[in-house]
Amino acid sequence: MNKFTLKSGLLAFVTTAALMAPMVYAGNGHYGTGEGRGDCFASRQDMRGDHRGYHDHMRKMFRGLNLTDQQRTDIKVLMQQHRDAMQDKRPSSDVRQAHQEQMLTLVTADSFNEADAIAFMEARQAQRQQGAIEMMKVQREIYQLLTPAQQAQFKENFAKRGIRKGDRP
Repeated sequence: MNKFTLKSGLLAFVTTAALMAPMVYAGNGHYGTGEGRGDCFASRQDMRGDHRGYHDHMRKMFRGLNLTDQQRTDIKVLMQQHRDAMQDKRPSSDVRQAHQEQMLTLVTADSFNEADAIAFMEARQAQRQQGAIEMMKVQREIYQLLTPAQQAQFKENFAKRGIRKGDRP
């Protein structure tokens, strides 16, 4: 076999593999959903586990506090209650559909009505703000479960949170 033929064949194989890789990982547009489409490639969230996800920042806040088993149980109960309450407050599919239609109307209108857009965005912001307030209430309840030593450690961890590694003493 010719040396040039071997190199060109290898180059063709590597190029084909590089071009096909995104299609393989895409899994028909459903990357790692766990529903039979692309199951062999777990998504990043699947790899993190069920206990993390949206509330991963909560986990980081309480890292290194040496929580007792009772505290862990109480925190899990509080978080489950919070999740259940938020699920109950979630808008119905009809409300979400109306929201999408309103957004589409704003975007596709002949002339842009800034006042309507501002009102629309303020309503969304109010919902986000209410969710953040609810989360802060849960965090405070969890903080109250800590011992005074753990609370001091929590405050120290919180102070370090915004400092980059290179800036730490």
